[in-house]
Amino acid sequence: VILHEEGRAQFDAVDDYELYLTDNGHAGQMFAGGMNNNSYLNRPWHLPEHCHVTNWTTQQMARQIQRRDPTKPGFYYLSYCHPHPPLTPLGCYVDMYRDIEAPNPYIGSWAQDQEKLPYALRARQDDAWQEFTDQQIQSARRAFYAMCTHIDHQMRIVLGTLREERLLDDTIILFTSDHGDMLGNHGQWAKRLYYEDSARVPMILVGTANDDRVGHHRIDDRLVGWQDIMPTLLDLAGVPIPDTVDGISMVSGGPRPHLYGECGNGDTATRMVHDGRHKLIYYPVGNHFQLFDLDEDPNEMT
Repeated sequence: VILHEEGRAQFDAVDDYELYLTDNGHAGQMFAGGMNNNSYLNRPWHLPEHCHVTNWTTQQMARQIQRRDPTKPGFYYLSYCHPHPPLTPLGCYVDMYRDIEAPNPYIGSWAQDQEKLPYALRARQDDAWQEFTDQQIQSARRAFYAMCTHIDHQMRIVLGTLREERLLDDTIILFTSDHGDMLGNHGQWAKRLYYEDSARVPMILVGTANDDRVGHHRIDDRLVGWQDIMPTLLDLAGVPIPDTVDGISMVSGGPRPHLYGECGNGDTATRMVHDGRHKLIYYPVGNHFQLFDLDEDPNEMT
């Protein structure tokens, strides 16, 4: 850490992706397309395809696998930035969705009267994307889907590398995300909410060959959270799970009776408890409760 005279701290770090762009003649051009990290305005990626951060991340992962130490076990963490904004999909993926009409956002009966919304939701109405036209909403959704499909295809490169290196049958794979996106549903965008579009994320688990604890072509609807990922991976790898771990292995423990979550501590704070069917969301400011039956009402309309 370098301390400036004014007392502000600055971390001395190198951005490997920025170095890659520089080596390819595009120094400082990551945001030259004019999009930003908190907007749903979108446009096709402005640099060559191989310079897209999704492609670069995949390339780096494949290199790590190919250059591994073959005498030691490996642990690889692959983290894609997208589909988080900036929404800058490759043009070929934009074209893939150009003639497909994206579903329109759904608005629950509880969300149609702005004046009756919990304060935490009304406070978000100042965000610029709340005034989007129908065309802009369609455009944002297509761009979001395009970036998801881009990642799907890049994952094929990672899986292909594991197969070529003869590691696939002896590799545990877990795919998930840190949050979803409201994408206009219930009049909301982005994250930090406990509605399904924001809080329910993908989770795909693949075990090693012939590991019946995971199996294949199975769907398990038990409640899991991010705290369960580490003990699950340790369990599958045959490593003892520390007693201090709060999470539950998905292959030998649980299922948990309920899941509790909290987000924020200020006037937009929200809390949630979920038992697998019913979800209770609580907004402390205004003492506002919402209860949803997800079996009967999966889109939380009532």
